[in-house]
Amino acid sequence: MTNPTTFRERLTWDLEKGEMRDGPVRYLLIRPDTLMGIFARLEPAERARALDAFKNSTIEHGRKSASRYQQMGNLDAEALFATIHATSPQLGWGRWTIERDGDLLNLTVRNSPFAADYEAKADRPICAPIAGMFTAVAGLATGRPMVADELECVALGASVCRFQARPAQA
Repeated sequence: MTNPTTFRERLTWDLEKGEMRDGPVRYLLIRPDTLMGIFARLEPAERARALDAFKNSTIEHGRKSASRYQQMGNLDAEALFATIHATSPQLGWGRWTIERDGDLLNLTVRNSPFAADYEAKADRPICAPIAGMFTAVAGLATGRPMVADELECVALGASVCRFQARPAQA
């Protein structure tokens, strides 16, 4: 048997247990509006703290996934970006395009599931898990701590969501 090359090919479903996995990592399908509806129901200060926590959790756990992708293919930065570009739509996270600009990395996301049909009037960019995952990927790709922020968000009226990762301050 050949090694599966895409995320979708690696997924296994165990109907007896009621779970799906990519190797040791369990995944869950949930509607984006159900998930993001949590944040829409919070007051602005609570929403900001919850989105920050969501971002930080995604940095931690997303780093594990991206590191696993890197180890599976011994990927350099450009190959890691290509893997993320191929995997993000398979996960339903929209279409990702990452570009370098000196020490900065820029990410454009088309069709973010977190911003699509957001139920409340957004008071800030809301694609926290993408910012978290981009932080993790940028750090792995550059070999140094990076911080990613969402600069433009569809939930605030932009045509796409845009992020920038920069070296973390020491």
